[in-house]
Amino acid sequence: MNDNIEIEAGKESGVKRGVRMPVSALLVACTGATWAPAAPEPAEILTLLHDGRFESARQALRRTGPPAKPSDLFLDAFTTYWLLVFDDENDALHATLDAQLQATIDAADRVSEPAEAGDAALWSGSSHLLVAELRASQRRALTAAFEAKKAKRLLESDAIAGAGATDAQFGLGTYNYVADTVPSYVKGLRALLFLPRGNRALGLKQLDQAASGSRYFGLEARTFLVTIYANKHERMYGRAIEERDRLLAAFPDTIASAYASARLDLSLGRNDAAIAQLARAEERARSLGDVDPVVLRCIDLLLARAELAALRPDRAEATASRALGAGSGLSVSVRGDLEGIRATAKRLGEGIVWPQGPADFGKLAEAHPKSALLALLAGDQGLRAGRAQEALDWFARASAAGLAAEWLAGSQFRQGQAEDLLGRRAQALELYKRVSTAPGFPARDGAYYYQQSPYGPTR
Repeated sequence: MNDNIEIEAGKESGVKRGVRMPVSALLVACTGATWAPAAPEPAEILTLLHDGRFESARQALRRTGPPAKPSDLFLDAFTTYWLLVFDDENDALHATLDAQLQATIDAADRVSEPAEAGDAALWSGSSHLLVAELRASQRRALTAAFEAKKAKRLLESDAIAGAGATDAQFGLGTYNYVADTVPSYVKGLRALLFLPRGNRALGLKQLDQAASGSRYFGLEARTFLVTIYANKHERMYGRAIEERDRLLAAFPDTIASAYASARLDLSLGRNDAAIAQLARAEERARSLGDVDPVVLRCIDLLLARAELAALRPDRAEATASRALGAGSGLSVSVRGDLEGIRATAKRLGEGIVWPQGPADFGKLAEAHPKSALLALLAGDQGLRAGRAQEALDWFARASAAGLAAEWLAGSQFRQGQAEDLLGRRAQALELYKRVSTAPGFPARDGAYYYQQSPYGPTR
């Protein structure tokens, strides 16, 4: 799985609910019936989770009382799981998730009605899989393996049929892919414990089936496929882009899909595209008004990184400062990363009077010939306009002016792209290979990608 993890806006708006609820109350009064709030549907909760509305999800789950059914208990645990996606170092949340998943498993074990057996197996199997992931993160390999085995058995059981069988493909695909691609020492442990073998090809097929047809896990499955194809084991970046495009087509207005897309774009050096996706996520968060602060700060952090990668330390410093000043949603690691970006951006952007709007960086660089960064920006601007030789001239000037160490890999990466545009593939490959080993460079995946496929106007 990638070292790096990103629903349709089907939830009614507050305005619509405000209209419909009084109408419902009037109809109930006319018929003499007693009105009671409806139990939440899983799709409703998942829509909230995919927009980072964790508190709203918990309130919806408790509309008719504390969660008791396996489905509701799983969704309560899944709320914590999604929160951990953005706050993964929170030990208290890990303990909460552990207890919630066990409560789901216990409730599913108590189900005795044959008609409910399929749902119970789905939620219990999915819970065992998340427990396996939790145990693996705790470096408890034996326990993780046993939990994964239980998950596979339940998700393959005859009780799961129809739509539930498609929902189960997400967990089964995850098991088959991971079990077939884990390090060799884990495979040895698997053989020792008589665990079922994994199957990479089958796992990818099952994940695609879940992404296309699952009632519940479509976004998770598609996002996992993006992560898989972009990770260091696969490095199938063209396929990752295709999966990302499918994700955005299926879930165009969701914070999770925009965030996952921005992560991929940043890793490929598509900084402007990443910034645009994060702007969409921020706009949606503002319109919703109840997105968890930890999600907002993670968006801020990714945006600051993208702005710094896009050679705009002034914007990165402003974003980091704004996020740090918010005072909420700042985990220890996020705060530390934001403070680091702010300090670095302030140092790298010092002495430049930054334009407030669109600018001709060529003219600015001519007016300030000693500024290596302005020359680099002029080269980047020329590159994006397709003026490859002009860009190379500016990059050479930036190097001669004394680029800061933080900009060297980014400059070489852009030089490779310019060489590609000029048809000089050998020179481009040499630059990409050099950059692909540069520590800390955010677009190292891009350097690998362009070794596979030459940079061009559509790439």
